[in-house]
Formats: sequence, C-alpha cells, structure tokens
Amino acid sequence: MRWGFWIILWLLTMPCVSIAQEKNEQEKRSLQERVNALEERLGKLDRVEVVKQVREYVCPGGEIYDSLPPGGRCPDGSVPDERATFRKLSFSRRESISEKIEAALEEAEGKRVAVGGSARGILQQVAHNPAGDQLFATGSVDLFFLSRPMTLSTFFVDLEAVGGTGPDEVVGSLSRLNTDAETLGVTDEVKVREAWLHIRLFRDHLQIVGGKFDLTNYFDRNAMANDETAKFLNTALVNNPLLKQPVNGPGGAIRYEAGRDWAFGLGVQSPNNSGSTIAEKVYTIAEFDFHAYPFSREGNYRLWGRLGRVPESLDKKTWGVGISLDQQITARTTAFARVGVGRTEDDDKSAHAWSTGFEVRSPFPTWTRDRFGIAFSRQVEVQRLESMGEGYYHHYLTDRFAVAFDLQWLFSGTNSVTGQKNEHVVIPGFRTAINF
Repeated sequence: MRWGFWIILWLLTMPCVSIAQEKNEQEKRSLQERVNALEERLGKLDRVEVVKQVREYVCPGGEIYDSLPPGGRCPDGSVPDERATFRKLSFSRRESISEKIEAALEEAEGKRVAVGGSARGILQQVAHNPAGDQLFATGSVDLFFLSRPMTLSTFFVDLEAVGGTGPDEVVGSLSRLNTDAETLGVTDEVKVREAWLHIRLFRDHLQIVGGKFDLTNYFDRNAMANDETAKFLNTALVNNPLLKQPVNGPGGAIRYEAGRDWAFGLGVQSPNNSGSTIAEKVYTIAEFDFHAYPFSREGNYRLWGRLGRVPESLDKKTWGVGISLDQQITARTTAFARVGVGRTEDDDKSAHAWSTGFEVRSPFPTWTRDRFGIAFSRQVEVQRLESMGEGYYHHYLTDRFAVAFDLQWLFSGTNSVTGQKNEHVVIPGFRTAINF
C-alpha cells in the first residue's frame, strides 16, 4: 500500500513540474531575444559609413586586387594597371576616430623636422708595403635634417665632418682605398655635404631634385656596390671609376619612371663645386634603367653616358659611357658587374675599367642581417693601371650598431706618392658604424 501511495502522488505532481519548466524556458527565450535586439541596435549606433579613396590593381583577365599580386605580376605575366577608386567602407566609431587620430598625427609629423645621423670609424693596416707597414685611423660624422615644406616634397640637409687621410697617404693607389675619407678631403671642419629639394609629381612617375647633391645617388647605382658605409670600401667598387663625377656641388636632376620596368634620368652639375660654372661647361649625364625578373629572379640594368670638363682645366673636355647591373642568383646571393670606357681631350687613347663580385645575405641562420661580399676591379688609365680585390663581412650587433671586417689586396699598380710599383699590398681593416 505504501508503494502505491507514492506512485499516485508522483503522477499527480508531474504536470505541475512540466508547466514550471516550460514557463522558465519561455522566459529565457524572451530574455535572449531582447538581448539580441539590444545588441543589434547598439551595433547600428556604433557603425559609421565612410567613403574613401583606395587604390586597386586590375589585370587584363579582369582580376582586381587590393594590393600588388605576388611578384608584382598578373596571372598571365603582365604588369597590372594601377587605378584609384572610391569605396563605401563601414567602420566602428572607435575605428573611425582612431583613423582620424592617425591622420592628424601623420599631418603633424609631416610638418616637423626629422633629425638623424651616423658616426663611423675605420682602422686600416698597410702590410707588405715598400714604404713600411703603418696603421691608419679615419672617422666621420653625419647629421641629417629632413623636412617636407610642401606636399610631395622633401628638403634634405647633410652636415659632415671627416678626420684622417687613410692608407693612400703612403700607398697612393689609383682606385683609392677609403671612400669615406675621400668625400670631403682631410678636414675636421663641419661642412654641408648635401642640401637639396626633392619633388615628386604625377603619382611619383616624375621626380625632380635640385641643390647641392651627390650625383651617384641617382646615376650608376648598384644594389651590391654603392655604399661605402656598409659594403665595399674601395672607391672603384662604390662607383665606376670612369663615371668621373665631380665633387658634390650645385646642380639638378630629373627622373621619369614610366612604370615598374624602366626609367630615364638626366642630370647636370657644376664640375668644380662653383656656382659660376653652372650655366656653362657643366658635367652632364643621362641614364636608362631597366628592371626585370629573368629566371624569376630580380635584376637591375643601367646604361649611362656623360660629358664633362676636367675640374683642373675646364677648357678640356671629357666623355664616358658605362653599364651597371645587379642580378639575384639565389634567394640570398646577388651578383653585380660594372664596365666603363672614357676619354679626355688631348689623350692619345681611351681609358677603361671593369669590376665584378657578389654578396651573400644571412650566411648564418642566427644572424639574419649579416652579409659578406667579394669583388675584383681593374682600372686602366692613359699612364696608369691597377688591379685590386676586396672582401668584407658585415655584422649587426644591434639594430643601430654594426661592425665590419674588411680586407683589400692591391695586386699591382703604381704608387703616386713614391713613384714605385705597388705589388701585393695587403690592407686589412675594421669598421664600426652607429646610426642614431
């Protein structure tokens, strides 16, 4: 009887429990619907639509990309057309305000004057030299000022001081063993190395620069052999010796880039850093650049020609032509080469020079920014010739501090100081560079 009583009681209470559970479920669903509706309304209030100008890249096959496709090429191998278009984009109000803040900061940054600089020290030991083994120390300091006085313009000033003569004080090489010491000559005074205004027009296709500047920043460039502060130190491996560019002085240059593949440049400069000769007897140079991807590897090829005057005798004309190329061989190895021919009025024969070498990046997995390079150069002038080689290893200790071990081997040449022959002169060196 007792079991029957509990069974009857359970059957009587079941409907009440079910009704209570169903009521709770309905209340939960109603509350969830109200929360969802509230979140939707808040989302609409927190969104803002903004019409912005964006750039897109269109391929012949109709493909449209927001950024350049891999390798800068369309699926059919052609170069995509770049165009500007307007799109309605939706942002949260917080994102919109963040963009406005970033734009304001960029505008304020553009009105400021940026200041930077670098300091370099070089030790070079002359070994196996008939005049005796000697140790030479040189140093240089650069202070940069950068401003944007107008839209699409840059004003740049470089103040530099150099101390020390370098090993050519006793070696007297034709190629010059320390480019850093040759930039201003032997002086501890602070001088204006460069001061120019750079303007970009027509979506950066046309670039104009004028003032006191270094022509080699725009002509005879080379990705592997164009920077004495971080790569080869010998002047013959920084630029083509037959370029015969004048010292930094007043002048101007214009460069037109039709696309990603080719460009043309024209430059003029005073032959002796004097404003009185800027309208006549100037140094003139023109260059054609071509950019390509043979065998799916990036390469740059440049052909230049120049007309000028001998700085010591402006009535004497001089001309020259040359090529400069750098070609990626593997993902980490790039080779380069330069060839030049030139002649000066009244000389009975032409001069020529050539150089070649390579650079390897990240030779060790743990030092990804390190690199080493090896190159050889031969220069033949009317009454002098010289053959030399150079190798370096560049190592970054920090992002702003680097050291480099350098070794130059002057195989043969004439010593302009003693008049004797330079033969198998070895010049090991050590370089430091600090950027700030």
